[in-house]
Amino acid sequence: MSSLKNSLHRRSHKERSQLSHRTRLGFLEKHKDYVLRARDYHSKQDRINLLREKAATRNKDEFYFSMTKERTEGGVHVKDRGNQALPVDIVKVLKTQDENYLRTMRAAGLKKIDKLKSQLTQLADLLKPGSLDCEEDAEELDEQELGVLREAGVIPPESKKARRKSHSKRGKHLVFAADESEARQHAASNRKASTSRDGDAMEVSIEQGVDLGWKVPEPAKRQRRKSKVNAEEKEAALDDDASTQTAEQAKEHRTRLLKELSARLVRDRHLRYAEREMEMQRALMSKGASRKVQGVERMEEDGDDDSEEDRPAKKVDEKTWKPRVYKWRVERKR
Repeated sequence: MSSLKNSLHRRSHKERSQLSHRTRLGFLEKHKDYVLRARDYHSKQDRINLLREKAATRNKDEFYFSMTKERTEGGVHVKDRGNQALPVDIVKVLKTQDENYLRTMRAAGLKKIDKLKSQLTQLADLLKPGSLDCEEDAEELDEQELGVLREAGVIPPESKKARRKSHSKRGKHLVFAADESEARQHAASNRKASTSRDGDAMEVSIEQGVDLGWKVPEPAKRQRRKSKVNAEEKEAALDDDASTQTAEQAKEHRTRLLKELSARLVRDRHLRYAEREMEMQRALMSKGASRKVQGVERMEEDGDDDSEEDRPAKKVDEKTWKPRVYKWRVERKR
């Protein structure tokens, strides 16, 4: 009977929501909301009663020495872990060990950087002779990759003449239009002019008979040679596919080497600045009066542009900046 009783359909009683003319009174509390509120209220009352009982039954003569040692900050109890400050000599020794560790890790990183540089210099298609001044060959490497190679010393730094040339190539011609329709008309006319120039150049190249890269079909003299010619064309197509695939793989390998070299150069720069910071801390802990000469500096490459030097210094995180510079007072040594 119990199974039959449970299997019968029962009407689900639903709690009503707030009536429309009582919406000013807010949300109508359901039974589950009341249960949560009641539990919270009773838990608070139980804690208050427990504190009252402890206060009523406490011993007035009870005393612990920790009562005089404990302290609070802003009403929050602060407990001391019992750690004692190390002497200055021990701290200097520990900082020396840290500096030695950083120096060791940096030396290992420099070996890997030299290995990557040797691999990049061995690549025949990295940069052709005189490609830094040639626009067609320089398009193979973007600006970021060229910057990595210059920073690593694989290629010489960019000259001022080449820098001015790259700046002069940028479009600086501005055209002011009265409205949007005039601007669109001017842009369309420029596009038509560029396409017409390209078409004229194409016609001239075709007339001159320049090799465009595809084979001009010639009428076959004999039927026997057709199969031989088709076989030669298939072999040439296969060779072209293999060469293109090899070139793509070489380019991917070069890109991977450049990314790893860039990451290792950044890591080496951070380790170098951390080593300098540890050395500076040890020097400050030694005897002698010191005076701060220069604050933190940004970790950027030294450039020839005067505009970067004239910019005001911005306040940023010290972790991304160079160590501070101090000057010690000259003292006569015995």
